[in-house]
Amino acid sequence: MSEKLGMFDRIPDSCLTCEKPFDKKDKKDVNSFRVVVRESENKVNLYCDTCWDKAINLIQEISKKSAKSS
Repeated sequence: MSEKLGMFDRIPDSCLTCEKPFDKKDKKDVNSFRVVVRESENKVNLYCDTCWDKAINLIQEISKKSAKSS
């Protein structure tokens, strides 16, 4: 956990996908954006709620299609 907190300063200022600005001091942004820590790459990715939801929906659709074809 301390290693992940140590990467806090690496959080980008915008969504990786759509570049929506992220304000670290805005409670709404802090609660709605998703942070993905890739320790092996020493990288922090940030996604807004809209992009995150689109990605989850896409993964679910692919999983359903894959299950049907099996």
